[in-house]
Amino acid sequence: MPYKVGFMGFGGMISGYHLGTIRRDDVPFEAVAAFDIDPERRAAAEAAGLTAYDSLERFLADGDYDLVVVGTANNYHSELACRAMEAGFNVMTEKPAARNCAEVERMIEVSERTGRLFTVHQNRRWDPDFLKVRQAIEDGCVGKPYMIESRIHSANGGGDMYGWRGMKDHGGGMLLDWGVHMLDQILYMIREPIRTVYANVFPLWSEEVDDYAKVIITFESGLVAQMEVATYAPIPLPRWAIWGDRGALTMQDIGSPAAHVRRIQEDSLTREKVKAFEDYRVLLRDQSRHRIKEFEEFDTDRSPGGGWHSLYQNLAGVLAGTEELIVKPAEVLRCMKVIEAAFRSSEEGVAVKF
Repeated sequence: MPYKVGFMGFGGMISGYHLGTIRRDDVPFEAVAAFDIDPERRAAAEAAGLTAYDSLERFLADGDYDLVVVGTANNYHSELACRAMEAGFNVMTEKPAARNCAEVERMIEVSERTGRLFTVHQNRRWDPDFLKVRQAIEDGCVGKPYMIESRIHSANGGGDMYGWRGMKDHGGGMLLDWGVHMLDQILYMIREPIRTVYANVFPLWSEEVDDYAKVIITFESGLVAQMEVATYAPIPLPRWAIWGDRGALTMQDIGSPAAHVRRIQEDSLTREKVKAFEDYRVLLRDQSRHRIKEFEEFDTDRSPGGGWHSLYQNLAGVLAGTEELIVKPAEVLRCMKVIEAAFRSSEEGVAVKF
């Protein structure tokens, strides 16, 4: 029997992506109900074959859900998720989990107290471009990385701050919209402790919220990761750029099927010359030792990650007791701590110790 799903909110993301994903043959879930305060959205839910509720209390009381998916504006995520867990249901919220650490910490506390599952729809851990970059780093294609750049620009995937996404009290803004995905990818890929967070976050054209954000994370080893999201950037820089001690990698676009790698020749040797200069003996290193190979191009392998629906497949395994949860609450909280540090850094103009 498929696991039953109830939706809190039936906006575009829920009625489009989530409902369509749940109805895939390889995803063992069944959408049965939706709660929404908007009559038009309730009518859309009924047209899709769901039971529609205008009352949260009735939605929770009548439901026999294995999973509740919260897909409202960001400022409602924490309260609705906690209400659902306290009513006995497992919960997945849309990203971001909430607007700040205090709200996420409350969600985790309720999850631990009630014994209900809590996770977040960080589906971009299955983006093909991210999977390829992560694979390349793990395979040592560039050696030990010392700089990672991740960007989303308007010309290669960024979007406008429209509707509630442009409202501060609703938890809008680019850092909480796209930035939370990009930071989650970096933190999922790099597990070492963070030393500092430095950021510039500001509105360029938006009236209330940020539409530009650059966050620079320095990890304990010295590795630097830079995330940049720009709503108004008509000439984009590469989606990914990675530098390592044995080479470099670039990937132009989100969802790109290929990455380009330039690697330092493995057989290159350091040649040293000694030159007498007055009373000193000067050691000169021949900088030509770093010979660069031609570009190596490799296709993105989409099969290991499966695609965005893999997140739902993982949840099914967790509910069946056969798999470990991939998007863990502690990871969600760590990402939110970086976001809070980024806002603080931008406001104070300082690097924030993590």
